Amino acid sequence: MSSGCCGTTPEESKPKENETKDSGELRSAVQDIYGKASREENPELCCPTGYTDTDLEGLPEAVIRTSFGCGNPTLMAELEGGETVVDLGSGAGIDCFIAAKKVGPKGKVIGVDMTDDMLEKANKNNAIVADYLGYDVVEFKKGFLEELPVDDNSVDLLISNCVINLSPDKEQVFNEMARVIKRGGHFVVSDIVSDKDVPENMRQDSQLWGECISGAIRRDLFFKAMEDAGFYGLMVEKEFLWREDQGVSFLSVTVKGYK
Repeated sequence: MSSGCCGTTPEESKPKENETKDSGELRSAVQDIYGKASREENPELCCPTGYTDTDLEGLPEAVIRTSFGCGNPTLMAELEGGETVVDLGSGAGIDCFIAAKKVGPKGKVIGVDMTDDMLEKANKNNAIVADYLGYDVVEFKKGFLEELPVDDNSVDLLISNCVINLSPDKEQVFNEMARVIKRGGHFVVSDIVSDKDVPENMRQDSQLWGECISGAIRRDLFFKAMEDAGFYGLMVEKEFLWREDQGVSFLSVTVKGYK
């Protein structure tokens, strides 16, 4: 995969030990932000993007209002009936429910999220969606992106929607993705990347981290991390400018890759 903008080398761009908040503090901040967002609308967070009327048909309004993605990974996923899907950072469940429509009653969808409030809302929504579909193939599990509660080589498709940027250890997230996806399986992720290194004052801002900004890494490093995890055939399905801040362009990019 071609690199994007240049600048520091990957080694130089990695944060030093004392440069950013520790992973526990970041996780806690993100949990607080999205726990609150599950109860109160937050216009500063990412909002539903790219969904069709067919995608949203039968989904409770509460699911749509608490969707904070930056794309629609299921749109490019080429899902087939009976497949197993995992959604990283599943939130209130929007992408899981759309995937459930496509995999049908013989498929399986697992949503992984670390926020109790979101998991509670997702499970309530699942009962409504399952009644609408006439089958229940969705399961939500509590877990971290860096430690997925999913078996090795068990997943046909992995999706995520604007959550990898929230992780303080993106390399480990991609390694976990490679662990759970079957040989011959694939992923489609929508996320926020930057055209240059994010300034340190922004990286220290927990609120901006939760708003999918501070945790973004350079576009070229994002693709390098995927390649280093063993993925190939990386393709950009969609890309557009999401936001500009302090001279940095933040891009929404949807990427497909294979194991």
